[in-house]
Amino acid sequence: MKKIILSLVIALTTVSLYAQIDRSTMPEAGPAPTINLEEPIRFELKNGLTVMVVENHKLPRVSIQLSIDNPPSLEGEKAGVSSLAAGLLGNGSTNISKDAFIEEVDFLGASLNFGASSAFASSLSKYFPRILELMADAAINPNFTEEEFQKKRKNYSLA
Repeated sequence: MKKIILSLVIALTTVSLYAQIDRSTMPEAGPAPTINLEEPIRFELKNGLTVMVVENHKLPRVSIQLSIDNPPSLEGEKAGVSSLAAGLLGNGSTNISKDAFIEEVDFLGASLNFGASSAFASSLSKYFPRILELMADAAINPNFTEEEFQKKRKNYSLA
């Protein structure tokens, strides 16, 4: 019994000492972290696509981003059409169904997103070739089905 009481007294004393920190003054900041961004390796493909590569071998992951440098355009009465079209991208392709496409991306533990002027993919480096194939296929051969179009149209309230 004496051991339990002694343990409780020690525990309460320790807790009360930690509770005496003055929280009215802000703690001093530590040193600022240094950020090393290397210059990307740049090259151009036969089709004119400019590729920039920045390597970081700390993790076995690969991230890629496709940016489409379209000039800004005024959509006028058709505002939202580019967002609607972007929403239809990434739902498979003419070569692979939506369900099979999504299932394979999930199985590989990757993420694949499309926007109106860009696409982004991230995966483990060992699955990179397949994710790049899926991303390219979905961008070049999109599966614009009437069913998916009507779903997106309803979501965007364009009906």
